[in-house]
Amino acid sequence: MRRDRSLNERWRRAAGLLGLGLALVGCDYFYDVTVPASDSTPPVAWAAVWRQDVYEAVSSSDGGAALSFAVPDPNDYYMLIGAGTDDGGTKKVTIQQEFSRTCIQGDIGQLQTGLLVPMVETQSGTVGATVSNGVWTGPMVRLSDYATCDSGWTLSHVAYLWHVTAEDFHGNKKSHGWARIHWSP
Repeated sequence: MRRDRSLNERWRRAAGLLGLGLALVGCDYFYDVTVPASDSTPPVAWAAVWRQDVYEAVSSSDGGAALSFAVPDPNDYYMLIGAGTDDGGTKKVTIQQEFSRTCIQGDIGQLQTGLLVPMVETQSGTVGATVSNGVWTGPMVRLSDYATCDSGWTLSHVAYLWHVTAEDFHGNKKSHGWARIHWSP
């Protein structure tokens, strides 16, 4: 019974984080714009790590270092955000995602990786339409879900990586390099 209660508690916590994240990202940072007749400027692609009402890390395709965030507790849930913003409206954002873990046994290391299903979020609109300047999506991730090694092996490092591509209504695209959260015991 303890296990069921613990699992239910985790899901409630994750759902609460997701709801707050949706409200935070959707309302505070995006606004309505009109799709222009022409637009040669690509959108800005964003990657962010959000947990418990706080952006732990944020970076954009317009500069700065790639996002890399060391997670203090692999059992905590984090919302990993991929977003696009554009003064003429963002049509689509795509997140490619994968995980990696390194397991060791004595002096031998073993790297395991896995690709995950891409996430895509779009909004409709045409020239002259009122649309949001931004679109976002992202998974709720707990690194401990990816931290299991084969029998006899010990975890050395686990990471979750995501790559964001934003596209505007005129086909201009911009990508944010690989962002990652990671943990080492």
